[in-house]
Amino acid sequence: MKFLMVTDLHYSDKPVGSNNRYHDMSLDKVKAAIENYSDGCEFVVCLGDIVDSFEGYKSQTQGLTEMRGMLDGFDIPFYPTFGNHDTALDKREFMRLIGMKGRYYSFETEDYLCLMLDSSMNSKDEPYPEKEIKWTKCFVDDEQLEWMRDKIASTDKQVVVMTHALISQGDTDDEDHIIINADEITDILFEYEDKIAAVFCGHYHAGHSAKIGSIPYVVFKALCMGTAVTCAVVEIDDGKVIITGYGDEPSIEINK
Repeated sequence: MKFLMVTDLHYSDKPVGSNNRYHDMSLDKVKAAIENYSDGCEFVVCLGDIVDSFEGYKSQTQGLTEMRGMLDGFDIPFYPTFGNHDTALDKREFMRLIGMKGRYYSFETEDYLCLMLDSSMNSKDEPYPEKEIKWTKCFVDDEQLEWMRDKIASTDKQVVVMTHALISQGDTDDEDHIIINADEITDILFEYEDKIAAVFCGHYHAGHSAKIGSIPYVVFKALCMGTAVTCAVVEIDDGKVIITGYGDEPSIEINK
């Protein structure tokens, strides 16, 4: 399986500020990533925070419409997850605008089952928040956990799990970016460890990689940071995860 990975676009027409986020370059960066690096890729994944919301600048509705219009110019499937900033817009409207088939969902390739989780809620009981959630308080609800377990248990394929917020802090000392009930997710992953090919996350803009048990775990760097087209081509084959990084994303190889 080979695909193009981007995350944390934070697209807006707001100019760069002191935080080094080049919001207004993100649409063109995604376009450049697809044009230059997607040869041989089966699809594109975005791990959340596609658009950002700032008073006095373009609405998320307009930003998503522009992003969708650009993506429709390419003949390649696009699979996003919800980021915490994406919840400033009603999730159902967000899904309609970007062409997302559910707040969590799965898709399959010839050899792999991909599970796209929704970590963007502040309570396990409120999957559709009324306002933008707090980024340090991300949850995954019980309905979704049960769905994930059933999907993994019933497949004969290797499984790739993707979500915005972190499932584990890996070898970093960061805790703010981790899903509050991440232990419930890791319990399921370790129960079916032999089936889990990799776990991919965004949210933590600095990125990192680790091996949790025997599971390769990669957090990708934010595309919005700086002026580089930061993205990666991900290849998974026979227990090996190969990340070919571009821009500020490092290239790494992790064996399961």
